[in-house]
Amino acid sequence: MKIMKTEIGKVFRELRQEKEMSLAKASEGVLSISQLSHFECGKGDLTIGKFFALIGNINVSINEFSDLLKKDETTLLLEQAGKLEQAGKIDELANLYEQERKKYRETSKKQDQLNIIALKSMLINYGKFERLTIIEQEILENYFYEIKKWKYSNLQFFAIALTQLDSQSIVFYLDNILEQDNLDNNLILMILRNAIYILAQNNQTEKVKFYLEKFKSLIPQIGNIEIGISYAVQEADLYEVSGNFREAISILEQIAKTYEEFYMPEKAKLYQEEIKKLQQKL
Repeated sequence: MKIMKTEIGKVFRELRQEKEMSLAKASEGVLSISQLSHFECGKGDLTIGKFFALIGNINVSINEFSDLLKKDETTLLLEQAGKLEQAGKIDELANLYEQERKKYRETSKKQDQLNIIALKSMLINYGKFERLTIIEQEILENYFYEIKKWKYSNLQFFAIALTQLDSQSIVFYLDNILEQDNLDNNLILMILRNAIYILAQNNQTEKVKFYLEKFKSLIPQIGNIEIGISYAVQEADLYEVSGNFREAISILEQIAKTYEEFYMPEKAKLYQEEIKKLQQKL
C-alpha cells in the first residue's frame, strides 16, 4: 500500500525543518535525498513501511504526525475566506467576519483575534472598512515580528494581511521569507503578487524588479498558464506606474492574444478594455 497525499509531504517537511534536520539525515537508510525532496513537494509516493521509517528518523510518533496533519481551524477559515473572495461573494465574507468577531468576544483567544484582523484586512480592499485600528496594526506587526520559522499558516496569513503593512515592513518580512527553503510555492507566488502590487503603487521600483525576477523563477515549477499571465500583468503594471504606457500596452496585447488562443474570449475582452484605457494616456 502506498501513501501519496500532498499534505503529508508538506507536514513532514515542516517537522523536519522544525527539528533543523537535513534532507540527508532525514532520508538516511530509507530513501535517496531526491526521493525525499519529491515526497515533500507532493510529487512522489511511499510505501507505509518507508513512511514509518522516515518519521522514525525525525523522532516523531504517528499520533503526533496525525494531529499535525489535521488542518487547524485558522487554515480552514482563511481557505473559506479566499474562496468567497474569488467568487466575488464579499457580503458573505463580511458575514464570516461578523461570526468570527462574535466568536472572539466569547473566547478572547489571541488566534481568534488574529483571524478577525485577517478577515478585516480582506474587507478593507472592498471598502467595507477604511483601515485597521492602531491596536490591530500593532497586533499584526507583533505577530509577524515574532515568527522565526515561517510555516504554511504564517505564510497564508501574511499573503492576506500584507496589504495593511507599509512598504518597509513588507520588504523586511518578505526578504526573511525568501531566505527559507522548501516553502509552498503557490503561497510564495501569491505573496509575491500581492507585495509587488503594493510596492509598485509606492514607487519601490528596484524591489519590484527583484521580486518579479523571483516570481518568474518559480513559474516553471508551477506550470500554470494563469501564473505566467499573473507575472506578465505585474510587469505591465510596473511599466504603467513608471509611465511607459507603450510597453504596458504591448504586454497586455500579448495577454489578450493568449486568452483568445485558449478560447477564453471574456478574459481577453477584459484586457482589451484595459488596453483602450492606456491608449488614452499616450
